[in-house]
Amino acid sequence: FAHNDMARETKQDDLLNKYTGTGVGGRIADVLTQLGIPTNTFSINGQTGMLTGVSGEGPLQFAISTDGLPSFNDAPSVNNMSDMIKSLNSNTEPESGFFAETWSSKLTDAITRQQDLKAKLDSTLVKAKFPEFNDVSSQLKMVSQIMQTANDRKSKRDIFYVDQNGYDTHSEVNAKLDEKFIELNAAIQAFVEELVYLDLWESTVMVQFSEFGRTLDPNTGGGSDHAWGGHHFMFGGSVAGGKVLGHYPNDFRQGDEDGIALSRGRMIPTTPWDAMWKGVAEWFGIPPTGPEMDKVLPMHKNFPPSSLYDMAHLFLPNVV
Repeated sequence: FAHNDMARETKQDDLLNKYTGTGVGGRIADVLTQLGIPTNTFSINGQTGMLTGVSGEGPLQFAISTDGLPSFNDAPSVNNMSDMIKSLNSNTEPESGFFAETWSSKLTDAITRQQDLKAKLDSTLVKAKFPEFNDVSSQLKMVSQIMQTANDRKSKRDIFYVDQNGYDTHSEVNAKLDEKFIELNAAIQAFVEELVYLDLWESTVMVQFSEFGRTLDPNTGGGSDHAWGGHHFMFGGSVAGGKVLGHYPNDFRQGDEDGIALSRGRMIPTTPWDAMWKGVAEWFGIPPTGPEMDKVLPMHKNFPPSSLYDMAHLFLPNVV
C-alpha cells in the first residue's frame, strides 16, 4: 500500500465514494453551511482533499502559505487594474453564457476574498514565540493569525489543515523520531500559548492523523516499515484528555489470541477513523444522528455504536 493512496483514503473516509473527491473536513463545512452556521476552511499546505466539499454546498477552501497572502498583481500595467478586472467581469448580458458567467463570478469573488483576507491577516499580531526554521511551527503560527480574523470574516466555525512530513522512517527510526517529536512539541507548545493568550483555547481542538502505522519490529537498517494499525491523538481546551481509548492488544506476536497481530508487529486496526471523527463532528455542531452525520461520515453505520466515540466521550461537559 502506497502513501498517496492511504493518505487520500484517510482524508476522505469514504471508501465507497458516495461523495467522490470530498474529505471529512469539507463535508463538515458543507453541513454546517447548510445549517446556517458560517464556516471557512483553510489549508496551510496547498489544496487538500481533506477540506474539499461537495461543489456548491459549502465554502471553497483557502490555500495560504506560511508567509501569508501575497498582493494581487503587485505591478499592474495600468492603474486600478483590479477594479477594471472586476468591472469587465461584472458586465452581464441576456445572451451571456453560463460558463462565462460562472467563470467571471468565481474570478471576481476570488479577487475580493483574497484582498479582504490579506488586509485582515496583515494587521494581526502574534504574542507567542514560535520556533524558527520549523515548518509545522510556521504553519501553526499562520493558523493562529487566521483565527484572529474570524469575527471580521463573520465566521462561526473554521477548519484548518497543516501537516508535518518526515515520518517514513525506513532507517534510523529512533533518531528521526527524536528530531520530529522535538520539532512538533515546540510548535504545539507555542500554538497552545498563543491560543490561551487569544482566549481561543477552549474553542479549539486539534486532531492528528497519519495514513498508516509502522512495524513494531525494526528492519535491518534500524527503521520501521509500512503497517496498518497505529495511534493518533487529539487535544484542546474542551477535550476530556488524559485518556487512552480503544483496544490495547494482549499480544504483539503473530498468532495472538485476538487475531490482530501480523508479522513484524503489523497490527490490524480495531478502532475506525469514524470513532474520533463522530465526536469531533458533534462538537462542531453536526447533529449526532440523521442525514447530516450520514453525509459527514458515510461509513459510520457500518460499525457497532460501541466502537464510536460521541461528544460525551471526547469532550468535557458544558465547555464549548
